[in-house]
Amino acid sequence: KKESLAYFIHNAALSADLRLGEVYVRGRDRTTQKELLDVLKVERGMPITAVNIRQSRESIQRLPWVKTVHIERRLPHILYIRLTERTPVAVWQNKGQYRPVDSDGQPVETFVKKLNGLPLVLGTDAPERTPELLAFLAQEPELRKRVKAAVRIGQRRWNILLDDIDKGITVRLPEKDPAAAWGRLANLNRTQGLLSRKITMVDLRQPDKLIVHLEDDPAKKGKNRKKTIPVSASAKTR
Repeated sequence: KKESLAYFIHNAALSADLRLGEVYVRGRDRTTQKELLDVLKVERGMPITAVNIRQSRESIQRLPWVKTVHIERRLPHILYIRLTERTPVAVWQNKGQYRPVDSDGQPVETFVKKLNGLPLVLGTDAPERTPELLAFLAQEPELRKRVKAAVRIGQRRWNILLDDIDKGITVRLPEKDPAAAWGRLANLNRTQGLLSRKITMVDLRQPDKLIVHLEDDPAKKGKNRKKTIPVSASAKTR
């Protein structure tokens, strides 16, 4: 009986010229047209009443970049779709593959080959912790521009890689209050140009001291290249 009723309704729609003529989409940026049409499975000229709104919504919702979707028939000929897509804020490296991470800290079910200017994050729990990481990094905009990657250590804290992923400066942040340590680093850089020196690592894990590792110097081979600066004296150290 349901099939007979649907057949009657769709035939009536065709008689009234209620045919699908156009699919109008707003908010589509990263979702491809092909992806959308493949899951919609509609054809121009079909009865517009034959478009299953609930099923179409559910199918579109499963696409990798789609966060929310609104879909409606706009008689006589238009199927209107409004998408809200997920915003990538980082790229997660996991098991040799790269996946975008959205602003909610959720990995997107797709893979990328380029970072496209986004920071790289590593670690099993890195995606879910990425929003809070980016929030405190953004408190120091000039320093934030230099961040290339962030490595989650033991699901407890972050190492931040500045300037270059392989040859840049590693900043070891503490487990507790990393935002304060990040602010301290930015202040030392503004007042003393700390990060313009020939260093490879800055260790901020201890609140009462700052440890830096200097670049290897062949002329001083065998000598200790680690320098510890008490916080109380750091403002005077040049």
